Amino acid sequence: MAKQKPARRRLPAQSLLGIMALGAFLVGMDSMLVSTLIPAMTTTVHVPAHAGGLFVTMYALAYGLSAPLFGPVSDHFGRKPVLLCGLFIFGISTALTGWGQTFSELLVFRALAGLGGAIIMPTIFALVGDRVPYEQRGQAMGLVMGALLSASVIGVPLGSFLAFGTTWRTPFWVVGVLTGIVILVVGKTVTATPPPQMTAVPIWSVYQRQFRTAFTQTPVFFSLLSSFLWMAGLYGMFAYIGVYYTHNFHLNVAEIGLIIMVAGFGNMMGNVLGGRWSDKIGRRRVMMGASIVAAVCVVSFSLFTRVLVAAIIAQVVWNVALGSGTATLTALVSELSPSIRGAVLSLNSSAMYLGASMATATSAALLATGGFFRIGILCGLAALAVGPTIRYFVQERRVEATVE
Repeated sequence: MAKQKPARRRLPAQSLLGIMALGAFLVGMDSMLVSTLIPAMTTTVHVPAHAGGLFVTMYALAYGLSAPLFGPVSDHFGRKPVLLCGLFIFGISTALTGWGQTFSELLVFRALAGLGGAIIMPTIFALVGDRVPYEQRGQAMGLVMGALLSASVIGVPLGSFLAFGTTWRTPFWVVGVLTGIVILVVGKTVTATPPPQMTAVPIWSVYQRQFRTAFTQTPVFFSLLSSFLWMAGLYGMFAYIGVYYTHNFHLNVAEIGLIIMVAGFGNMMGNVLGGRWSDKIGRRRVMMGASIVAAVCVVSFSLFTRVLVAAIIAQVVWNVALGSGTATLTALVSELSPSIRGAVLSLNSSAMYLGASMATATSAALLATGGFFRIGILCGLAALAVGPTIRYFVQERRVEATVE
């Protein structure tokens, strides 16, 4: 009589969260690390430094266009196979970034990495929502989001030090190998469950509802526009942070990593303080204040090209404002309507990365024809525009729409 294979035990929620947090951390590290490595990468493939921002553009564009598509896909085909697919695409393309020999190859690999990240993150959040009890879900989501954001404080400096000690290619290989480990762990320990909505409406119908929501509901449209502008104001300058410090102060990649780590702490502080301030004095006031401070700081940062201390202070304060604004804006968007919250947050993620892609592409052209001041003006105007834009959806707190 053949022996029956023992049933695979379900992975405890704590262990599952650890794996999901590591996956989110790797996605965050991969997306932000490029900014510090652009000078070295562009030198290797023999293109001007200003063209290196297109590495960020391609990643963000692929992520922004793909992000709304994969939540419904995992609903229909199951979380585990979709997550494994995303991890595979992300891990291979990130490792191949380290092998890239031409500018075109690097652009393709960065776009594929963005596609992988767009598959991974919505699926991770959905999987956590499926497996973690309701009373613990908020803390679990916070842990995953914290891992994603901590990449700027831990991951980017670590990657910068690796690159400084070896080559710019090493951090990408390390992320690729770690992603391979995550794939093995997920494959062996995460149990596959029946797709939540296998008999539900077709995927295309879900997509239609998402885009109808975005373009017919005025508060949703302006909330997405606010996220688009906010991320444009961030990434337009951040994509060239390595070029800025290398060109103006001749810093190496390790020194730039340390500065980003300090600024990352400022961003995390802003996230915490922004949430508290918005509860006390109102979300709209905090958002208005954050947009003004961010605009002033990014323009100042673009001007402080001869005084390193002043540039670092401006960047840290800028990051505090960005963090407080991001926390507040996310809260505002999530409060629009419970009935369409999933669709709105999915589209919001897309709007953020599309804003980043457009801003980095525009900044590449500005840097080629002028200095950093033009980028500072672009980012400052984008940040300032968020203030009046939020008026169109903060006043109308709920969207009277349902998703059948």
